[in-house]
Parts: sequence; structure tokens; C-alpha cells
Amino acid sequence: MGVIGLVSWLNPWSLIPATIAVIGMIYIRNRFASCLRDLKRLEGTTRSPYYSYLTSTIHGLKVIRSYHAENICCKEFLHNLNDNTRVNYLLVTTNRWAAIRFDWVCMSFIIIVTSLALVLHITQQQFSAADIALTLIYSLNIVGLFQWTVR
Repeated sequence: MGVIGLVSWLNPWSLIPATIAVIGMIYIRNRFASCLRDLKRLEGTTRSPYYSYLTSTIHGLKVIRSYHAENICCKEFLHNLNDNTRVNYLLVTTNRWAAIRFDWVCMSFIIIVTSLALVLHITQQQFSAADIALTLIYSLNIVGLFQWTVR
């Protein structure tokens, strides 16, 4: 809270893009959370047959070898493994999708804060370069922390 107070004291106009960034991140999070929840459920569903088939294959290895059913068991195992790998790929892709969107929101926030700080520096002449640097550093910290919190 102290960082937000310091940034708002240095540049009160930075609260406007901060509010917009918070709303954007919450919107992205709401779209991301429902999809991620379903994919996690699907990943658990596809992981169970994979592990149970692996365990039963290890326990029945003598029977499988005696009936020369290695190819059949290998195909079934690879089928279960492929199902699980597809879902894991979707999980990684969805996480990257959200990360890119969060980064876009953060970048937009930093661009707007920088522009506002420069406009204030040019028009009011009371906003020094050190104040601009301090505002940008703390704004980056705030956005990074909030992005981590939302994720």
C-alpha cells in the first residue's frame, strides 16, 4: 500500500491508468480462470488412465510377455500418453496466452504513465526527472506484483 501511496503522491494522474490496468487484468483473469479450471479437470481425467495403465502393465509384465502382447500394450499406453500430452500442451498454451495478455496490459500501463509523467514535466515544470524515474520504477513494481497476484 505504501508504494501505491508514493506513486499517487508523486503523480496522481497515474491512478487513472492503474485503474484501467486493474480492470483489464481482472477481465483477462476471469476469461482465463474458467478455461484453466476446465483444462485442469480434463488433465486429471486423462492422467488417471495413463498412470493406472502403467501400473497394471508393470504388474502384469510376465503375462504380457507370455502372450506376446507387447505391441498391443504399447499402443494402448501411447494412446493414453498422447491424450494426456495434448491436454498438458493446452495448459501450457493457455498459460502463455494469459501471460502475453497480462504483459500487454502492463506495457500499456507503463506507456500511459510515462506519457502522463512527460506531459506533466513539460507543462508544469515541477515534475523532475528523478520523480519520473521513481514513478516508473514503482509503477513497474506495482504492475508486476499485481500481475503475479492475479495469476
